[in-house]
Amino acid sequence: MTITVKVLGPLINIVGSATFTLDVKPGTTVREMLQQVFSIYGDTMKAQVMNEAGTDLAPYYKILINGRNSKLMHYMDTVLAEDQVVHIMPPVAGG
Repeated sequence: MTITVKVLGPLINIVGSATFTLDVKPGTTVREMLQQVFSIYGDTMKAQVMNEAGTDLAPYYKILINGRNSKLMHYMDTVLAEDQVVHIMPPVAGG
């Protein structure tokens, strides 16, 4: 199945664009999707998105699924579905 992944800020420089599609197996979780993204875009991407231990998102990073914060679902164990849009969002500051 195919999902769309959107990234912001410094992640665009790593990925080379703000949006890409990803083919994942049915039943893929957010955690598994991130592992697949890191296998494509490397340790630089992983170091940006994950904490030092590599077990959780880095501080203030968010994963949105169709605009909804994954922490309001099953977080890293949220199962993805065909055609969903996943945002990997770095911390944003401004005013």
